[in-house]
Amino acid sequence: MLRKNLRAGVAVTALATLGVLGNGAVATAQQTPMPRPSLNLYGGTGLIDMPGAQPQPDGQVSAGVSYFGNTLRRNFSFQILPRVSGSLRYSTIYDWGQQDNPGYDLFDRSFDLQFLLLEENRNSWQPAVALGFRDLLGTGVYSSEYLVGTKTLLDDFTLTGGIGWGRLSGVGNVKNPFCSLSDSFCERDRDFGNGGKPAIDQYFHGEDMGFFGGVEWRTPVENLTFKAEYSSDAYEREQAGPDSEFEPNSPFNFGLEYSPNSALTMGAYYMYGSTVGVNVSLSANPMEPPVPQNLGAGPMPVNSRPEHYSRDGSWVNNPAARETLIQAIRDALRTDYIVVDEIRLTANAVDIFIINQRINQAPKAIGRTARVLAVGMPYSVETFRITTVEDGLPTTTVEIARSDIEDLVDQPDAGEESWEAVSLTGAVPSLEGEIWRRDVYPLYDWAILPVPVIQIFGGNEGFKPQLSLEFRGSVKLSRGLSFSGRIRQPVLGAFDVDEDDIDDPDKRELPQVRSNSSNYYAGYDPKLMRLTGDYLTKLDRNTYTRATVGYIERQFAGLSGEVLWKPVEQDWGVGMEVNWVKQRDPDDFMGFTDYDVVTGHASLYWNTGYKGLEAQFDAGRYLAGDWGGTVSVSRRFANGWAIGAFATKTNVSSDDFGEGSFDKGVTLVIPLRWSTPFETREAISGSLRSLSSDGGAVLNVANRIYPTIRDQDSYHLERNWGAFWQ
Repeated sequence: MLRKNLRAGVAVTALATLGVLGNGAVATAQQTPMPRPSLNLYGGTGLIDMPGAQPQPDGQVSAGVSYFGNTLRRNFSFQILPRVSGSLRYSTIYDWGQQDNPGYDLFDRSFDLQFLLLEENRNSWQPAVALGFRDLLGTGVYSSEYLVGTKTLLDDFTLTGGIGWGRLSGVGNVKNPFCSLSDSFCERDRDFGNGGKPAIDQYFHGEDMGFFGGVEWRTPVENLTFKAEYSSDAYEREQAGPDSEFEPNSPFNFGLEYSPNSALTMGAYYMYGSTVGVNVSLSANPMEPPVPQNLGAGPMPVNSRPEHYSRDGSWVNNPAARETLIQAIRDALRTDYIVVDEIRLTANAVDIFIINQRINQAPKAIGRTARVLAVGMPYSVETFRITTVEDGLPTTTVEIARSDIEDLVDQPDAGEESWEAVSLTGAVPSLEGEIWRRDVYPLYDWAILPVPVIQIFGGNEGFKPQLSLEFRGSVKLSRGLSFSGRIRQPVLGAFDVDEDDIDDPDKRELPQVRSNSSNYYAGYDPKLMRLTGDYLTKLDRNTYTRATVGYIERQFAGLSGEVLWKPVEQDWGVGMEVNWVKQRDPDDFMGFTDYDVVTGHASLYWNTGYKGLEAQFDAGRYLAGDWGGTVSVSRRFANGWAIGAFATKTNVSSDDFGEGSFDKGVTLVIPLRWSTPFETREAISGSLRSLSSDGGAVLNVANRIYPTIRDQDSYHLERNWGAFWQ
């Protein structure tokens, strides 16, 4: 008992040091910029195994792997908002053991959330204080709640102390004070069954409450940090397996971490008096690109028209002059990989439809076009109307006066001023009257590309890479009508069939529409990923439609139709999609099974306008015939980064759904422009989900309308409008 009280006293003293002095002044001659808070073995901000209160920089993304004893963790963390962070984890606990299988290894998925309650004040003793929840949606293996405070002292020392419940109450504990409110607070269920649902009735429950704490010292050796902590996690269940060799002898952990740069951290630790641990993490921030972003050719210079310029518009009646002018505009824009699709010339205005093939930000492509027009058009032309075309869909028309460009081009506040000078409208489906239209159809395109695929948080391996070669071919018969296909040939690291994916109708309540996915991607046989005919068009300025027929995705083929209403100036839109699809045979290149289904959704899209947060709400019928809804929330950064989460709940019960209780996951989009010094619109995208299950499964359609046109509305254009002058 004395030993327990002494240990608890270590953390109590740490908390007192952080909080009791309140508003007392801290004497510092000069504040130096603090390094980014370090990560623990759970992937979140903290010491070694214990959490800390300091947030990461807004938007920070981290991925890492840690190992000690019999525990391997793969972590993905994101600073969702300045005061909110989250971590997704896939853990392997070796020799966990089961009654009928002593050597059983546990594969567990878990999710954490942490909320910053109080920001650290470096001019006083006020610490950062955070409230956290581990294993919020998991099976309860790591279930715990904590209140933690962190304070930086003398620039080089960071002191942390906290109190915890659940897993974090195993060592250095005292009686849970909430038990005095109700006896139910003394009871805590540590097995949440299939998991996937917040166990709100278990938060802050349990007989005991534990104390933890520690210190981080940024040593005089450059980029080297020393950590020491007192852990309140007893790791009782990890020791219970019959074959387990992990035996903690001490609650104290010590370690060294080395960060050669801001992206990489490597750590080694002596943990629990009995084992060695390691941790490797990679980190990036969407708002801090690793390479210069302004390389490449600069924009065309703009010179004002003479004070008394000619307003004669007779040139417009000269076909040869018009043809020469259009060709010159096309040639000038081609250097920026901007294709002129349609153009209409009048004596005082020009309407132009452009296809931006390479420039990452739409305002930059619009600005480059405006500069070319300002230089090349006859003096009589005062109004430019520039329309962006995305995947055959005219989206937004930006109207700007030539005189405004001439007046603002050299002004320091040109970005803000020019935005106020433009007007935006939904584009017409096509220009009318005497127009020039690109005559290139049929237009053929093909490529053979290496396609790396990484299977993360799947199966029992958690991480498995694959390299394939993919043939992509298309033929466009008009602006909105095309046929395209993709065939993928695995080259290295072919995926295996998951034994759980073998169909057994007697054991399943739902048709196998996603739980058998590994059958479609396993082996070295070529895979027909997609072979479709697509027609995209506009009905009016604000209404878009799409029709798709063929092999829509790897697992399903059929018909898909979609309509979307989304005015340019509006922060919300509505859509409807209906599909009839038939399941493909994984063992037959173009064959089918007997299963078919009508599926579809009504969708509401909403841009909140707050820190890039966007939401999508879908309701309808899913691939397994179940009915329900999906909520998706993403944070989209101005440069194209996007990180989001989704959750789907249908009329499938938690028991029938299986592990995870309902479908959910995290999505990630990284634009290649962020990591390269030259323009490109390509991006890397993927998702991390708890499991591939049948409930709540949706059809994967490559060219849904809203993602195609999203970046062309007024909000997204204004957000990046500074690029108009680049």
